[in-house]
Amino acid sequence: MKIEIPIEQLLRWRLSQAQAEAPPAPRAARLLELARPWWETSPERFHSMIERLSKMQIAYGHAMAQPQSRSGHPVPALIVHTAEELETSVRVLYVNVGNGQLHLRFQLDAAPARAEQDFEVTFISEPLARPLFSAPAARSEGSEYRLSAELSEEIARDWERLKVTDQMPFRLILQPVTTGG
Repeated sequence: MKIEIPIEQLLRWRLSQAQAEAPPAPRAARLLELARPWWETSPERFHSMIERLSKMQIAYGHAMAQPQSRSGHPVPALIVHTAEELETSVRVLYVNVGNGQLHLRFQLDAAPARAEQDFEVTFISEPLARPLFSAPAARSEGSEYRLSAELSEEIARDWERLKVTDQMPFRLILQPVTTGG
């Protein structure tokens, strides 16, 4: 026996079922908190990382005296795990800024003991030590990573002429991205 139920009634029934099974929506304050960047939600931790990152010195003179064909100046980087921090540097292999987008490929000079698949990369302005933005970087091969990020108009304008052989106007904080599995 086939029972004919109007589609509208069936859809209303399914909607009521879904609403009954769904968890409550987060409050607006919680949504705003989730949208804030990590350096605003953990300012003490951020400031300690900035202090450590700003103390890192890279031998720019040697890099300038013997420019490498494939990469430019080393960029100070801090890899931050829950229990430890590793000071290292990255070599920029490719940089392109166009249409408000940054495309960057870099290689870690000293890879961490455990190879990370992905990092959340926070760009810190070189002269002022302030956070600029954060973007995900995916490992491509070995210790090479790629990222693309939308830039503010001001940063895009300032960085549009960057070449891989230039001294980069930033330092990096790299945080491993944990993937559920």
